[in-house]
Amino acid sequence: MMNKNSNHVKRVPLMMAFALIMTTLVIMTLNSPVLAKAIEYSKVDHDGSPVFYAYSGDQEKIGLMFIHGTPGGWTAFHRYLSDSVLQKDFFMVSLDRPGWGNSILPAEEIDGNFATQSSAMGKIFERFPQKKWILVGHSLGASIAPQVALDHNDAVAGLGLLAGSLSPKLGRPRWYNRAASTWLVSRFIGEHMRFSNREIMSLRGELSKMDTEIKNSKLASNVIILQGAKDRLVSPKNPKYAYENWSDNFNSLKVITIEDAGHFLPWRQTQAVVNLIYELGSLAGKQPNSEQSTSE
Repeated sequence: MMNKNSNHVKRVPLMMAFALIMTTLVIMTLNSPVLAKAIEYSKVDHDGSPVFYAYSGDQEKIGLMFIHGTPGGWTAFHRYLSDSVLQKDFFMVSLDRPGWGNSILPAEEIDGNFATQSSAMGKIFERFPQKKWILVGHSLGASIAPQVALDHNDAVAGLGLLAGSLSPKLGRPRWYNRAASTWLVSRFIGEHMRFSNREIMSLRGELSKMDTEIKNSKLASNVIILQGAKDRLVSPKNPKYAYENWSDNFNSLKVITIEDAGHFLPWRQTQAVVNLIYELGSLAGKQPNSEQSTSE
């Protein structure tokens, strides 16, 4: 005859096992790295056209805006927006520049005009009116970033310029850009490359206008230029030009050269970029947590 307490006896080990499993899970959670928050998306209107951006992080912290090159899109900086440590210390935005990704422009308006690009970013600043921003641009994004600082001096506290053309002379088109701009060759290179080539063809003129404006301004931004000495797409002489010609026009200007690096710094020199971000954050007076991300 079965004892009336036998079912209770059998349930006790099961309850103990369940408690042990739950305790183990709690301990594992407490000892595990902080999980990154999901990236979110939004857009602003710029003269009737959308400017799409992704964002993550703490909206109470200093802003960190990433500006991609050409061709490109916001996803060039996905690894930074998804980093849990950066999310804790910054409010991050990465946009599709006008004409790219979901920031749609009529084809005839995709011409590399710096003022258009800067004005679009200003619309994002307007959504967060009290926020100071650090801008991190790569390649053409680095060329555009100083124009954004010129146009929005009160909002921009820092510039991280990664492998950007800054000198009007060094920013002239290469022979293959001129070839790609001809009617015959342009038919074969695809729409994105045609738009990208337009931006490059106008780069020297845009840099020349910006250069003159910088030399006649005093800007609040602190600038750090990161350049690979083995860059074959943008001349490694650009930082020297900026240092010699712009140092008196910004709050501070520093050049970092990585001897064995090429052009693709955001993906191949991630820790150097993260270090640059934290240094600019410190210079902006918004001392982030001293713990730094080691994303790779």
